[in-house]
Amino acid sequence: MKSLLKILKFIKPYMGRFIGAFILLLISTGLNLIQPKLSQWAIDSGIAEGSRLIIIGAAAAMLVSGLIGAMFNFQSGKMLIYSALGMSYDLRNTLFKHISSFSFSNFDKWRTGELMVRMNSDVDTVRMFIRMGLFMLVQSFFMLIGSLFAMYITDVRLANLMAVIMAFTLVLFIVLTKFIRPIFLKVRKALDKVNNVLQENLAGAKLVRALSRQEDEKKKFHNKNRSLYDISLKVGVLIGFLFPMLMFIGNGALLATLWFGGLEVGQGPDVLTLGELVAFNNYAMMAIFPILMLAMVLNFIAMAIASADRIIELLEEKPALTEIPDAVVLDNIRGDVEFKNVCFKYGAGECAIENIDLSIKAGERIGIIGTTGSGKSTLVNLIPRYYDCSSGEITLDDVDVKNMSFESLRGNIISALQETVLFSGSIRDNIRFGRPDASDAEIERAAKDACAWEFITTKENGLDEEVGERGGALSGGQRQRIAIARSILAKPAVLILDDVTSALDLETETTILNNLYKRKERMTTIIISQKINAVKHADRVIIMDRGKITGIGQHGDLLKSNDMYREIENTQSVLV
Repeated sequence: MKSLLKILKFIKPYMGRFIGAFILLLISTGLNLIQPKLSQWAIDSGIAEGSRLIIIGAAAAMLVSGLIGAMFNFQSGKMLIYSALGMSYDLRNTLFKHISSFSFSNFDKWRTGELMVRMNSDVDTVRMFIRMGLFMLVQSFFMLIGSLFAMYITDVRLANLMAVIMAFTLVLFIVLTKFIRPIFLKVRKALDKVNNVLQENLAGAKLVRALSRQEDEKKKFHNKNRSLYDISLKVGVLIGFLFPMLMFIGNGALLATLWFGGLEVGQGPDVLTLGELVAFNNYAMMAIFPILMLAMVLNFIAMAIASADRIIELLEEKPALTEIPDAVVLDNIRGDVEFKNVCFKYGAGECAIENIDLSIKAGERIGIIGTTGSGKSTLVNLIPRYYDCSSGEITLDDVDVKNMSFESLRGNIISALQETVLFSGSIRDNIRFGRPDASDAEIERAAKDACAWEFITTKENGLDEEVGERGGALSGGQRQRIAIARSILAKPAVLILDDVTSALDLETETTILNNLYKRKERMTTIIISQKINAVKHADRVIIMDRGKITGIGQHGDLLKSNDMYREIENTQSVLV
């Protein structure tokens, strides 16, 4: 419940309409509570006395009060819809902004499917609670209190009987709420798992088919979906049991009032009249209606609390990396990078890299090569602070990267990562993603340097050709070339190419690297690859093995002095 109250703080900008909605709801409920008294007046003073004027007056009053109450009820719902939509709009924006502040280690913890469910389904659940669940809860409360008060005014003994029945029902409601809430939380977690399997299957649809794993994926999805079905069925059965049970209690309460009240009618002038019995019975029905609504309200509350817990859990996830106050903003960055006795470990595991001392001069072209898992990508991911080193220090132009603003740091260090990511849109949009103000001439030059212009011009719409979801309309090599063009166009002080030529042939790869080295804008360039061809023309080549640097030098020197480098060269020469 605390989580739900925290989320309700997002209603604050819409508090005027929110409070106004419940004021109108209170007025509407009050007008509805007048109806039984008007019917009592019509029976006791109109029908019993034979006064047609009173009958017509009571009917007219009932019609007018009912119409006005309906208008207030409609306006209340409208204002509540506005408040709930505004709250969910702000909450989603807050969640997206919060997730955008996450570092790589945060995304290592959270799966895409989980984040999507929490931002969409869970937020919608809370919105529906505010729009309908809270509306029904408050309306039921007003109706329950008002009808109970009216019953005590009408007949104290019958009202005491109804009060005992309602108290028992409310206690039952509270007990069931505590029992059902954990089950709803299990439903949301099961839905997370279904969404994760679905998201992974759709993202890897081509791989699944390439390896003929459709049946295995169907079984995996079936198992997760079955778990969701079983837990949801359990909730459905409980809610299905609750509603008939409340109906039974309500009907029993009405039967009791009719029985005991009917015995009193006509027993004397100081006891219950027929009009009062009809009015009391109507008030009893008004009191029972909120009790019957408890089943539906319980459903809303349990789902909303479970969703609110998950939303707050996400909001309270702290970004692993943050800027320090008064972070340094550097202008005209040269591109000097230095590692000083740097070590890094993922979580509590062993060091992925250790004792790294490395100095890279501005404008220098560095190649990094090594076996899979040797720490190449981990090393370069520390420069733009995708992760923080566990010990040691990394500087850019003699400033510790931990002391720099993210905008200043990452705006000057551009990484083309191993996994090529393209966004839905045109080729033009993807190339200029890092520099939205780039001209078409600059886009064309970057595309030519990345050997992408040739295939772009063969497309029907050229730069305006849609790349499809995640670049699915392009080949792997075409996606890599667009990613390289995007990085070049950004004109960073430090450019990191992390194995982004893996899908390119030798000739294309050589051309791209030559074009990169010939550009007028001299930038510090770090090229990671498992291919000798990609790094041999660098000013220096760094060899990594098991998280350590085992060799530094130029291509020719390393062939003579480093056994691992020579072995890689010989192996790849044979393969070529």
